[in-house]
Amino acid sequence: MTEINQVSTEIKDIAIASIDPESSVNVRRSEVEEGIEKVKASIAEHGFWKNNAITIRPHPDKSSEYKYEIITGQCRFKACTDLGLGEIPSIIQDIDEDEAIRRSWAENEGRTDITDGDKAYWVKKVIDKAWKEGKTAKESFKIAVKFFAMSDQKVKKYYPAGFLPREVREMVGQGKPLNMTEAEAIGKSAYRLMDLDDAEKKMKERADWIANLPDRAHKDAAVQSLKNSSELVSIDELDAKVQKEIEEQTARVKVAIVIPEALHGKLLIWGKQQGLSNADDATIISHMITKTLQNM
Repeated sequence: MTEINQVSTEIKDIAIASIDPESSVNVRRSEVEEGIEKVKASIAEHGFWKNNAITIRPHPDKSSEYKYEIITGQCRFKACTDLGLGEIPSIIQDIDEDEAIRRSWAENEGRTDITDGDKAYWVKKVIDKAWKEGKTAKESFKIAVKFFAMSDQKVKKYYPAGFLPREVREMVGQGKPLNMTEAEAIGKSAYRLMDLDDAEKKMKERADWIANLPDRAHKDAAVQSLKNSSELVSIDELDAKVQKEIEEQTARVKVAIVIPEALHGKLLIWGKQQGLSNADDATIISHMITKTLQNM
């Protein structure tokens, strides 16, 4: 095999058929279809810019039918494939898996393309690799902190979410049904189950359950319920806990507006003075609080 310069920046036209469409190191694993459609529209209008080459490496699997694996430029590659192009401008670099992931991460993060779900997947992958190589749990987490230039707190938050099935990870992120706090709670609530299929089933059920709760108060209560429950708790049991918490929150609000009986007459007099003769106690108190705050 011809030796390839590790830091090569030479752009070559490489046959698309020689590149594996499924990369093991490209960090973008979700929202790929949206990216492909954007690139296709750009190519159709402007053509493929020669200097916007993808980066590939010799395929690490010597038994593969493909000669190369994608490091960066997955959407560009798949857009060209869909458009029936025979070749694609490419930079070939002979680098190992860790360096390939770092470069893919750097390119995608620079474009703000890495979703929280994808970050969780790769944090778990790096930690698991270090663990298999004989590192302790503490050492493995430190490796991930350095690898992704993340805080220790973020790595610890992403790791349990990395256990989520792909379809659930794709639900996580800004403007999506789940935020990272909810994803972390779902991951922690089930990933310790010995049966992988059962764990994934529970994670999917819990993700759908939280995603369909009516408001932030219910979702926050759901996160707390997951944190305080065993892995085996059912959705019905979790739902009952959430409803109880919401009812208790409402009850606490009601208690907060109760006044001593001895002052009740004064409250009614104040209400009458404010033109609230027919209002109930809660309405009068609400007006009293509002007026007091406005005069502060």
